[in-house]
Amino acid sequence: MSDMKVSAGGPDEAEDFLGMLHDHSSWLVLERHPYLHETLEWEDPPPIVKQVLGHVRAGQTRICRDLLRVTGGSVLTDEAPEFAPPVGDAGLYLHFLVTRMRHRQLSMAALVADARAEAVRRGARLLRTHCWAGEDGRLVREYEDLGFTATLEFEVLRSDGSFWPGWVLQTRV
Repeated sequence: MSDMKVSAGGPDEAEDFLGMLHDHSSWLVLERHPYLHETLEWEDPPPIVKQVLGHVRAGQTRICRDLLRVTGGSVLTDEAPEFAPPVGDAGLYLHFLVTRMRHRQLSMAALVADARAEAVRRGARLLRTHCWAGEDGRLVREYEDLGFTATLEFEVLRSDGSFWPGWVLQTRV
C-alpha cells in the first residue's frame, strides 16, 4: 500500500510506537508496554520508555499511517545523542525510526522524506540519524539507499555488559 501519511504523533500513538520498538528489539522495551494506554506513567519505567514518552510529551514524535493503522514512527529533535559528535552545520536528528515489518520500506521512506521536509522548513542543512550496525550492515545499507552516508562507527555499553554496535549517518538537505 503506497498511501502512507506522516503527521505529528501524540499520546494516542505511544502504545503503537513502543510496541513496534519492542517487536524489533525486545531487550529495549519490557513487556509492560501494553498498559501504556491506561496511565502513560509508571513509577519506574524502562529507560527507553522514559525517553519515548518524554518525546511524546514534547511533541517530537512523527507517526506514519496507511489507511488502516500506524505503520511506523520516529522522533525528530534539534539534539543529537551523546555518542554523535557535534557538527558545524545547523541540523536535525532523527531518532527511533521504527516500522512494522510488513510496511518497512514504504514507512521508512515516508518518515525520512518527512524528516527532510521538516529540516528544510526549519532551515537545517543536515539531517542525521543512527542505526544498528549488526547483521553485516544490512540496516546501514537501507539508510544509504534512502540517501544517508555512514560517517561514524560507535558502540554503546548496554546494561547487561554487552555492546550495541552502531553507525551515525547523515544527509544534506
